[in-house]
Amino acid sequence: MVFPPGQGKSGDYLMALWRHYLQEYAEREGSVESQVLVAANHSAEIFGFFSLSLDRDGRYRSIIDQRITYFTEGLRRAASFEDRLVNATFALYNHMNTLSQQFTQGNAESQELIRQVGEQVSLRTQSGGPIGRSAAAIRASFPLLGLMTLVLDRGQLMTSGIRHVEQRFVAGEEHATSEWQYVLNSLYRLVEMLQIFVTLSDQELRDQVQQIASRFQEEDQILDLMSKLRNGFCRLFELVHLVATHLDAILS
Repeated sequence: MVFPPGQGKSGDYLMALWRHYLQEYAEREGSVESQVLVAANHSAEIFGFFSLSLDRDGRYRSIIDQRITYFTEGLRRAASFEDRLVNATFALYNHMNTLSQQFTQGNAESQELIRQVGEQVSLRTQSGGPIGRSAAAIRASFPLLGLMTLVLDRGQLMTSGIRHVEQRFVAGEEHATSEWQYVLNSLYRLVEMLQIFVTLSDQELRDQVQQIASRFQEEDQILDLMSKLRNGFCRLFELVHLVATHLDAILS
């Protein structure tokens, strides 16, 4: 596991978040569902921080703060595993929505895509249970991350890799026969796209991304659904924590 240095202005917070993640994960040894929630909740938290760190002029501060508040209140209210997962996955989607707007400011076509994704989420959550709502949130997160990754790929150095992950997402959507399978497909494709995103953000991170990717592939030998979800959310958190920590050090 990559241990981030946390040397920027928010280094203490980022290091504390990392240690809290490891501590909570260890404390819940033996309960895969609890470890899923640990990783999912910390993923939501680090995505919120990442969005704030990019908001240098404060343009999105109010909506980011509002979305962080929604997530925090949801942590207090949600009791069941399913409701807690809904809270985490919608926090992820909400922050991805903000981030995609931050990355595509001034691009009308991209903004329209973001709006259409939002409409799809709204339609998909009007009926069904909590797993269906989690599936809607995380499925909607993928095209937004793909959009952000394409923006970073200005030199089109990794366009083929981006398209390959998009094709895997579509294939998974076509073969899914349950809401859980939609969740898992979207989560795994998010992790794969994030590997490209983080590498594009700075080539110096390539080796650390590869370490995380190797562990992701090794642990995917497990067969049960919950263990796969845990694997996906853990790698999601670690990748975003890596790029957020690196950015924090650069911008400090």
